[in-house]
Amino acid sequence: MPFPSKTASTLLIALFTLAFFTTLHRQRRIISAVSKRSTAFYEDAFLSSASNNTIASHLRHLTLQPHLAGTPSSLRTAFYVKSEFESLNLATHLTNYSVLLSYPLSSSLTAHFSNGTAVSVPLSEPGVPQNGVVIPYHAYSPSGSAYGSAVFLNHGREEDFRALAELGVEVKGCVGIVRRGGGLSRNEAVERAAVHGVAAVLMYSDGESTEGVERGTVMGGLGDPLSPGWAGLFPGERLRLDDPQVTEKFPKVPSMPISIDAAKMILRSLKGSHQVPQEWKEDLKSSNGIDIRAVGPGPTMLKFSYEGEKRTSVIHNVFAVIRGSEEPDRFVLLGNHRDAWTYGAVDPSSGTAALLEIARRYALLMRSGWNPRRTIILCSWDAEEFGMFKDLDFMQVQLLNLMIFFWRLLRRLTILILKR
Repeated sequence: MPFPSKTASTLLIALFTLAFFTTLHRQRRIISAVSKRSTAFYEDAFLSSASNNTIASHLRHLTLQPHLAGTPSSLRTAFYVKSEFESLNLATHLTNYSVLLSYPLSSSLTAHFSNGTAVSVPLSEPGVPQNGVVIPYHAYSPSGSAYGSAVFLNHGREEDFRALAELGVEVKGCVGIVRRGGGLSRNEAVERAAVHGVAAVLMYSDGESTEGVERGTVMGGLGDPLSPGWAGLFPGERLRLDDPQVTEKFPKVPSMPISIDAAKMILRSLKGSHQVPQEWKEDLKSSNGIDIRAVGPGPTMLKFSYEGEKRTSVIHNVFAVIRGSEEPDRFVLLGNHRDAWTYGAVDPSSGTAALLEIARRYALLMRSGWNPRRTIILCSWDAEEFGMFKDLDFMQVQLLNLMIFFWRLLRRLTILILKR
């Protein structure tokens, strides 16, 4: 039997391809119709299976201990989430990353007032059990000490420094008091103060609690500073801690978060001819009741010291995967970070408890025959408070997998072409 001509072969392939995609399209229409018919049923089942008791139980377990990233108690929360996902028969994965984290060792702040008295300013919240609770600090702040006149910098914006310069205020060598906000991150506020010669920064945040202290990071940028642009998987390439790419992300002067009460005590003691700009004054009074006359510097002197350490620690992301029925290679990510500065009842454990409840409801739907169109990945991220944002690492890994896939495909095509 003679072989068909090249034209006939091409025509046959075209007809087969058309028939294949027509059949596939019809199948998808049938699946879509079935999905539309059952959507209302599954929506009702999802909403009616709510359980506040389950959410409350998760919240209690997640907040039994402080769980700062990189600590044993943080690992326990990872295992708890993993165990809950597995109990629902979801495909579960725990991924470890090696990243640079920052922890405090000691800190102190003493205010020396013009009347000769010296007061040790409390840096921890009253009434909080200290077993396992990290002292208030700014992650990635350099260790250091400063002794200088107190000066109010408002938000620490460039326009605030211009206003101080117009008043004739010299901030060089002073310990600056910064009110968090004004569109600046902590890193930007501290870095800007350092550029103007401020020796150290004390930062407070507006809020209803005048005794609470808002911890946070002063690192510039996102992700692990030792593996910029690639996932911090172990083992893997790491930059040195003294690499310029790493050190440029950290402020040059030490900083510390303080409470509104501590800020009030210092700011109300400031005197001199440099009056607070009216715009600042009205904003301060309306937001947290701080009524001050002068910006300083002094006469109050502040003696501040902070010692911390940066060290490589292991953090843990937990994933539960629900494979899509029609487009399994397209992902819908639903996640929440799990680490907390202290107990994390509101941020982030309320979100983690809700994530586990959503997982439970998805599992119930799957037992009834439901599957999502696209793959759903439930993500429990670690070290978000440090600015790690490990969803970036997740995407970097997926990008690497995609590059490997295309490289293998290109290699196979090259071999086929060379064989011809």
